[in-house]
Amino acid sequence: MKTDFSNTLRFLPLELEQIQQVEDIRKSSGNTLYVYSFPSLFAWQADEEYSICIIDDAFIVKNGAEGDNAYLFPCGTDRGKRELIDALLESEAPVFYAMRDEDKSFLEKEYPQRFSFDECRDEFPYLYDREAQLALSGKDYKSLRHQINLGKAVADVWQEETLTDENAHRAIALNERWLSERSYINAADTRAAETALNNFSALSMWGMLFKADGKDIAYVAGAFVTPEIFDVSFCKVLDNRCDCYIKWALYRALPKEVKIVDSEEDLGLEGLRKHKLLRRPKELTRIWKGIYI
Repeated sequence: MKTDFSNTLRFLPLELEQIQQVEDIRKSSGNTLYVYSFPSLFAWQADEEYSICIIDDAFIVKNGAEGDNAYLFPCGTDRGKRELIDALLESEAPVFYAMRDEDKSFLEKEYPQRFSFDECRDEFPYLYDREAQLALSGKDYKSLRHQINLGKAVADVWQEETLTDENAHRAIALNERWLSERSYINAADTRAAETALNNFSALSMWGMLFKADGKDIAYVAGAFVTPEIFDVSFCKVLDNRCDCYIKWALYRALPKEVKIVDSEEDLGLEGLRKHKLLRRPKELTRIWKGIYI
């Protein structure tokens, strides 16, 4: 007898009250891809046109900016993922984004020969080993050491502050100034950053503000995907020469439990890819798109 999934899918806007439920499902499933963390989903929901459907042990996010049948791959238990996918397949041919290798394997096993897959190199997150980034040992890090020293030399006096609700307005001001000086840049990232900064503590985010010779010059804001993994969700540096130094200072300031720093994807931008590779990532997480055929 065919199961009726018609009442399974009900997509709603993301609300702050959902954070615990969504994070519990994500963490229980072992999914450490930053895209699925609630702070990222909430910050980007306007530009990505996200809406979410949550069942007992899984959730799925509709990605309206990518099309009417576009979704982030379901997150949760195997049973929950099957229930959500079966419900979708009753009425449409979905396209799944943000798929890891294990998600691709799940579709290949549970829905054989029903999906094709495209590797999405531009969406590979860059993961950095915190200890190695602090030590900067050996010839592999020679160029990075040089860039960090150049950035540090920009100012005689550097000051660092933990980012809070009380000083988040200064990060928002940096955000606006950064965008005003780069009119060629898509404003989506700065809009998402402002959403995150305006809900900083409610999203359980963490970050730093940096002053160079008494003037605000940079901020970093992110979220703990796990106690060991910190996602750099947003980073704006007014003086590009300081970027590597700011990242190094962030590694130094993070809680001692953090072992891995996720610097997210390069979007296929040549300059950004070169910069991320310069910083010597430990690994890149392979990402796929699954297309129903």
